[in-house]
Amino acid sequence: MNLNKALIIVFCVLSVLVVVTFINLKRSKSASSVEYENIDDETLMLNIRCFPEIIRSYERVKGVYGQKNTLFFRFVNTSCNTCKDSQLNELLAFQEEIGREYVWIYPAYPDDRNSRIQLSAELAKFNYRNIPADSLLIPTYEGEQKSYFAWVNGEGDIELVFVPDRSNVRHTRRYFLEVKRRIQEIK
Repeated sequence: MNLNKALIIVFCVLSVLVVVTFINLKRSKSASSVEYENIDDETLMLNIRCFPEIIRSYERVKGVYGQKNTLFFRFVNTSCNTCKDSQLNELLAFQEEIGREYVWIYPAYPDDRNSRIQLSAELAKFNYRNIPADSLLIPTYEGEQKSYFAWVNGEGDIELVFVPDRSNVRHTRRYFLEVKRRIQEIK
């Protein structure tokens, strides 16, 4: 009987150790996944190094279209309407918070009467200027042209480029927080 009692005690102790180890392992994994999400957000927000062609393209046109200390949004007429509307709604809310003078929209639509009418209706609440697609680059990823935001500093140079993801508005809002911080520094 003493052997049976000893085996039961050993089994209970081992069971408790397994449960405690499992709980600690689970806590450890959840803490590291939160840390990974923060690193991922930071990478998305500061992705200018991923888009040097946008910078080169902007350098060629900044004398004509450039504004200093502004956030601009660039998109094409073939952009997904739901995506574009979502991004414009987020931008409008942000513009109301920081001021219209800090936001410009640079669509790339054909230069015809219908496009001018459409743009004046869609973008009436924004500062905007239609810029030809071949003047200011719109990057293509997996066969689709991607809309993007870019912050232009006081010297007229792009510091931040951000390609929004409609499925994760949280990233866009974090990007806007960084832009807001920069605007507050210049005020």
